Amino acid sequence: MRFLILILFLFVTQVYGYEDFVQYEKGYYYVLIKKGSFKSVNSKLIEEIRAHGWDVIHTINVDKTTGRKAPYKTHLLCKSKYLKKGIDKFEPIGVIIPCKMAVYVKGNVIKIMVEDVTEYGKIYRPKDKEFYRFLSKVNKELIDILNRTAGRFMKSKYTPYE
Repeated sequence: MRFLILILFLFVTQVYGYEDFVQYEKGYYYVLIKKGSFKSVNSKLIEEIRAHGWDVIHTINVDKTTGRKAPYKTHLLCKSKYLKKGIDKFEPIGVIIPCKMAVYVKGNVIKIMVEDVTEYGKIYRPKDKEFYRFLSKVNKELIDILNRTAGRFMKSKYTPYE
């Protein structure tokens, strides 16, 4: 049965062109998008956030606040299902929410970043494996949002050239 599920997963990921575009650096995950306008990338990012059941509870217009000419936004995200579970595992979870996702233009590339929320487990509850597993689940979903957004603008490395 598990083998059948694995084969089905591999088939679905190939058919829909899902690929891991995500990179990691210094406590955050990111994707670089070379095609598409900031407006369209940001719009698709918000669509993916909502499709995963998250709410954008606030957007900080970093570009306006700092006088930066290139677009830069930070979206503050929350998912009530995770918040309810999180309170049970770590009551002062309010110090680490909301999750943050930033999107900005750097040169001719659009970068979307999300923090590595598993780092909070190391800080607040270093020996609590259950809390770390919970944060890992949240982390994987945030990374999936990055992947799926990037996949809307980038071709798979496995697509044959004609």
